[in-house]
Amino acid sequence: MKINKIMTKKVGTITSSSTATACSATMKELNIGSLVVMQNGSVEGIVTTWDITSKCIGSGKNPNDCTVFEIMTSPVFTADFDTDVMEAARVMADRKISRLPIIQLGSLVGIVTFADISQAVDQFTKDVLGSWKT
Repeated sequence: MKINKIMTKKVGTITSSSTATACSATMKELNIGSLVVMQNGSVEGIVTTWDITSKCIGSGKNPNDCTVFEIMTSPVFTADFDTDVMEAARVMADRKISRLPIIQLGSLVGIVTFADISQAVDQFTKDVLGSWKT
């Protein structure tokens, strides 16, 4: 199975010059826990609620003054649109990451979480085992 079959196509994005406060507001509005940081159409980093909590607020910084650039994770590992789900899972496990932006022809087209992969593998297993019942 290819990663493009399970990815979330609607990806929240932000610029690295935005504040942690703006980042939090965008995450709340979109009801998501991470945003891909974009610069001139390219993936520059990723920022999560954990980054805001640990690298900004937990470090005593003012979220109105703290920029996304200061707290984002960069560089970011990405996967191609046609990557196999199990290969993506290996990359994520090896790199200890839980989110993987998906790129097609140089553009961000989706994102996959480890939970997405886990659910897909679980469903695949149920489908295979279910086909053995007669």
